[in-house]
Amino acid sequence: MIKNEKQYKISKKKFTDTVAEIKRVKEATDQDPLRNKLLVAALMNVKENLDHEITVYESLKNTPPKTLAERMIAELPSILTEFKIITGLTQKEFAEILGVKEQQLQRYEADNFKGVTFKTLLKFLDVLGLEITIKETRLNKSRKKVARQRNTPQRH
Repeated sequence: MIKNEKQYKISKKKFTDTVAEIKRVKEATDQDPLRNKLLVAALMNVKENLDHEITVYESLKNTPPKTLAERMIAELPSILTEFKIITGLTQKEFAEILGVKEQQLQRYEADNFKGVTFKTLLKFLDVLGLEITIKETRLNKSRKKVARQRNTPQRH
């Protein structure tokens, strides 16, 4: 995920360079055609991934500030980066709001906030005024099985 303007600009440049490289390889006749076909396929994959990331970032930048998508709890940390992008905050401004040093925020973002404790994550969400809502969900078969196992006496 592109997390800031610097990464966005770098990704845009990589996208342009990748498009140019695809064109160059397609036009190259001095190399093995199979090699070129494989190289083009790999470059197309890179291009598609970059295009997707750029599109997501641009979409977030153009999202009204009060709209954040529903997500699974494992994806909850990404809401912090999305909030920063949507509100147009700089790294420094966001770090100040969260009450952490800018370098610490950079480390958190580099790891997609996976090193943040749940308690700290809740604190950050609270500081930003973001609410967590637990949605009613149906138990699937694996959850029912776990529930039955917990209620079944163990035989020794």
